[in-house]
This record gives sequence, structure tokens and C-alpha cells, in this order.
Amino acid sequence: MIYILQHLYKKEFKNFNTEIIGRKDYLYNIFKLYFIIKKTVYLKGNFTLPQYYILESFPFNSMNNFYVVVGDTDFVIEYINTHKEEFIGKTLVVITCVKYNKKKLNNLLYTLKCSSIYFTKQNNDEADYYDGRKWGLNFNITLSELDFYNSNKNNIIERLDENFERIK
Repeated sequence: MIYILQHLYKKEFKNFNTEIIGRKDYLYNIFKLYFIIKKTVYLKGNFTLPQYYILESFPFNSMNNFYVVVGDTDFVIEYINTHKEEFIGKTLVVITCVKYNKKKLNNLLYTLKCSSIYFTKQNNDEADYYDGRKWGLNFNITLSELDFYNSNKNNIIERLDENFERIK
């Protein structure tokens, strides 16, 4: 599994390393797989500020047909648009608030040649976020992620179908 995580520079993320550790713990608790930072991509022209991280499940061939992209809508659109070929035949899970650029994102997703695409459930065109610390998670978590975490389904596709919106 490849997990793309945007680095956020908002004041509530004073120490983004806490979010990375929290996300890795979250993923381990669900899949019983370790995730390592395979690559850090920096902002163009500034090699001190990370733009996003690529986490990969370990062992590396585990669940290799799943991609997850997490971030603000503009980042998600840019990332997916520049990496379309990586998603061919894969299951793509998109975790973003969508508040803006919904039409642009939907148009982009429908052009992808993924086997399936899942999207965070929306409430008035925006994903519901919660303070994950209430559940021992060190990041803001969407309702879809929280429901996925607590699902009693063993099969990942059944969990995705139950807790995310399937758009393809």
C-alpha cells in the first residue's frame, strides 16, 4: 500500500512528526502492517520545507494495489493529476475535505483508469473532521477514517464500501 500524506503548515500542526507517527499507528492498528517513509518530497525551490511524504507498507509487496492520497483539495488534485499512470488498475482512496474545487476533482477522478475509487463521505460538500486525540490518534481524523478504523469487517473492500463513498 502506498499512502501519500501532505505536510500541513497550519498552526494546529506545530509538530507534524506527531501526525506522521499517529497515522502510522492508525495504519498498523487496522492492517497490522508497518509503514515506512519511503520518500519526502520538498516544496519546489525550498529543500527545507516538506510538501508531502510517501509512506509504504512493509513488507513492500503487501496490499500493493491500494493507493491512499491525504491532503487539502488543491494538493490532492495536483498530486493525482501528475501521477495518473501510477493509479492504473489500482484502488484509490482519496481523503480530503473537498470544500472547494469539487467539480474539478470529480472530473479528474472520472478520467482515471483505477479499478475503483473511494472518497471520504461528505456533509454539505465537506468532510467532517474530529480531534483524533479523543481516540488516542495524534491527528485530525475524518468520519470516514474513524468509521473505517472501528469497522468490524475483515475484508478491506467491504470496509471501504461501508465507510467511504465509492465513486467508481
